[in-house]
Amino acid sequence: MMTRRSARVSAAIASALLDDGEVVEVLVQGSYLGSNAVAVLTDRRLLVVNDKEWKPAQVTLHLSAGDTVQGFGDDRTAAITFTSGGQSVAIESIGDTGLAREMAQRARGQIGEG
Repeated sequence: MMTRRSARVSAAIASALLDDGEVVEVLVQGSYLGSNAVAVLTDRRLLVVNDKEWKPAQVTLHLSAGDTVQGFGDDRTAAITFTSGGQSVAIESIGDTGLAREMAQRARGQIGEG
């Protein structure tokens, strides 16, 4: 299971990538492409960053109508897959299932699904 400390590097990278005035709505930590990662939903976009040594992966999706958000989980971990513009991004091993549900709900709200 991921710990808060395991998200430290990816969260620091994500914070440096935020634009001036961009507001973070929710952040979850998990795994992306096999490395510790954070997914950050802001008022403008979804930003996913992992802590892969030497070359962290980063993906930005601008969620809009027609995009999809799928959540999976049990009592211990969750996963969320975002699909936008033909690109899919899956964040796995999210330890806080409540935050994962909140992120999925907020993202669906941004794309007009609920």
